[in-house]
Amino acid sequence: MFRSRALGAPRRRGLVTALLCAAAVGVFAPAGALAGPGPLSDARRFDLPAQPLSQALNQLALRSDREILFSPTLTLGRRSPSLSGTFTAEQALARLLAGSGLTFRLEGRSFLVVPAPKPREEPEARPSPVAPPIDLDSLVVTALKRSSLVQRTPVSMVVVDGEQLSRMAMANIEQAAPMLPGLKLISTAFGRRLVLRGVHGAGEATTGLYYDETPMTGPVGTTADPGVMAPELALVDVDRIELLRGPQGTLYGSGAMGGALRILFKRPDLGGDTGLVGVSVASLAHGGRSASAAAVLNAVVVPDALAVRLTAYDQRQPGVIDNIRLGLSDVDDSRVRGVRLAALWEKSPRLSVLVSGSHQSSHRGDISAWNDTAGPWRTVHAGRAPFDGDIDLASAVVKWRGDAVDITAVSSWYRWKLVRRSDYSGVLLGERTSAAGCRRMFSIAAACSGAQMAGYSAYVDSVYPAILNQPADLTARIHEIRAASIGSGPLRWSLGAYSEVREDYIDSQVRHVDPATGGPVEPTVLIGRRDIENHLSQHAVFGEASYAVAPGAELTIGARRFDYVKRDRGAVQIPNVISGTWMDYAIDARARERGWSLKALASREFAPGLFGYAQISQGFRPGGVNVVPGLPETLAVYRSDRLDNAELGLKSQSADRRLALNLALYRARWRDMQYAAQTQNRAFNYVTNIGAARIQGLEVEGTARKVAGWDLAASLTLTDARLTADQVANSAIGLGLKGDRLPSVPKVSASASVERRWTLADALTARLRFDAHYAGVARSAFNAGNADYLKMGGYAAFGVSAGLENRAWSADLSVENLLDRAGRASAARNTFGPVEYFGIMPRAVRLSLERRF
Repeated sequence: MFRSRALGAPRRRGLVTALLCAAAVGVFAPAGALAGPGPLSDARRFDLPAQPLSQALNQLALRSDREILFSPTLTLGRRSPSLSGTFTAEQALARLLAGSGLTFRLEGRSFLVVPAPKPREEPEARPSPVAPPIDLDSLVVTALKRSSLVQRTPVSMVVVDGEQLSRMAMANIEQAAPMLPGLKLISTAFGRRLVLRGVHGAGEATTGLYYDETPMTGPVGTTADPGVMAPELALVDVDRIELLRGPQGTLYGSGAMGGALRILFKRPDLGGDTGLVGVSVASLAHGGRSASAAAVLNAVVVPDALAVRLTAYDQRQPGVIDNIRLGLSDVDDSRVRGVRLAALWEKSPRLSVLVSGSHQSSHRGDISAWNDTAGPWRTVHAGRAPFDGDIDLASAVVKWRGDAVDITAVSSWYRWKLVRRSDYSGVLLGERTSAAGCRRMFSIAAACSGAQMAGYSAYVDSVYPAILNQPADLTARIHEIRAASIGSGPLRWSLGAYSEVREDYIDSQVRHVDPATGGPVEPTVLIGRRDIENHLSQHAVFGEASYAVAPGAELTIGARRFDYVKRDRGAVQIPNVISGTWMDYAIDARARERGWSLKALASREFAPGLFGYAQISQGFRPGGVNVVPGLPETLAVYRSDRLDNAELGLKSQSADRRLALNLALYRARWRDMQYAAQTQNRAFNYVTNIGAARIQGLEVEGTARKVAGWDLAASLTLTDARLTADQVANSAIGLGLKGDRLPSVPKVSASASVERRWTLADALTARLRFDAHYAGVARSAFNAGNADYLKMGGYAAFGVSAGLENRAWSADLSVENLLDRAGRASAARNTFGPVEYFGIMPRAVRLSLERRF
């Protein structure tokens, strides 16, 4: 029998590190259980599916704020019945253990699960369930790199449970985005940029993307813009998603200036052998049909010590875009296949080792954008731009639990090999009569003659159309070690060190394609070619310290000291006279950044169910070098930028815990903004510092349970992001003036949902859910004086889903984008070509079936 350190010792206030090692050490101690004594007879609402008994006990501990102690050997191979209703913690536990041969007894405020004795007398009648109150789920998160209840975490955040993602067949970030208020996805020909709180700019990512403990980003590429495409792993077998809004510079470092998106996969379970198989079929309006499948197997290899979890998936998405120029239908169909294997060793309650590895292969037939000249879901691209990519990820997490300090060590490695493409034909159209291009072609300083100009135009016509073809290879090695105090004193602290080395190489080719098919011609015709190599290393130490100045009140200070070294190298192999690269162009530059990111926080629990915080925090990104031929020396190097944020937050629950309302009010100042600009001929994008902006906003989320039988949720995000000075650069286009709104940032976004569940029979439940999402209006440029001042957003989308669930199976039917809106989620001009609109998915009907065993 494993026992918690808390037994026989003074109970510590605050959060319990033992949450991280729940089932395997036989302890699950939610923070609320230690926050102070409360009446043991409080009744709460529980909705737990049939599942391995160890998992059910863990969820019951979380949702009842009570400590449950048990040995994994007692629960091995046992399953719990489903539990739905309002019970005291004692009643709920008794129902979960019914028929299992186990019972429980009280040890202070803790429940101790033990084998049931043979009956010696008539059992005492169970008390009747107490009428509501009904409780909202008590979600445990690790946003602060330690466990805490979401309603007592001083961060503006949203948490989405993995089971909900699975029920609604949300297999990628785009599908899940409406459930993550404040997260804006900006699509491009290469991928999707993640934006939080209006912090939208080129360069290193402004929103950190984490898979478990590993931060991941895209290649630097030709535009010094790794944030333009986030590496997306499929949302299969996910435990939960945590969206942290606001700068997370002290704990998460660079790339989390606007916030962080954390995707946490399910860990191997030592509680027993389990598995599931799921299939889904989808039919899209304006597109085709497809089928997807996923399988998960959890196996206990060594009882009480070693478990493994294998996840495999094959996701197919039908295409919806028709290329009317080439006479092709559904060109953007996609397929994502992957496998993930994780092993958990936890023989001792003090030591655990989690090792995992993933591989994912992705293919998309073309970009999912339609053109203004053709209409929704139609394109006139002259060249096809498929995408291919393979991601490999490996990580190891070692945790040691001492008597006074907990230590966590993480090592990760990932590699992303990809080929990204875009239609380059717009550049050729814009440069067809370029006087500068003609002079480059004939190597003359004077103006071209009529014959020379005709010859130059004929050359451009001969290589029209074309695509930008860019094979890239990115690798990163990441290490972090951190220590955190434990104990009952008023002082809590954490201290860590971080190291990352990231390298990427890109071979940028401009290739002529067949005008009839849009595909590359053979033998290959290269209009230009250059390569770029990037190396970034960063080292940091960070720490936070919190002191309880009074019961329920805490002050926290945090700091991160960072040191970046960045090297950029580039050269031209085949000169491109059309865009302006020349044979002897080469660059090899190195930049270094050192500095601090600071945080100060005060939080207080004003009353039961009412928690507030005030904080000042910072975010940052390193600078770098633009590898762009012909760029003036003054613009070749761009500086780091920084964001200072002041924020007030309030998290509340009603006295009966049926209602919750969270809000955050913030104001941020963004200095030395890194932003994308274009050269005058639109052939090259680069990063430059354009000055400062002010961003202020409000985030509100509310939930209510069992209102006339329905569960309700709603969110509202208001963002006002504006420049605070004129941005002037004679060598670039696309910059703005004081008071201009930042591009792509909507003033308003909102979402709402209603859901209801019914018990149809013993262990059979039904559900019905309605969703609505509104994306506010934004523009693609700073002001109306820019030719690319394009409208995006300003649409609402609706969805409905229904499902049936048994102990062993579930079936769900959903209709997304019920009204089949062609919402313009993102907009951009293809240089001198047509305007590209990246819309939301058209109406999609999905049927998902899942079998658990």
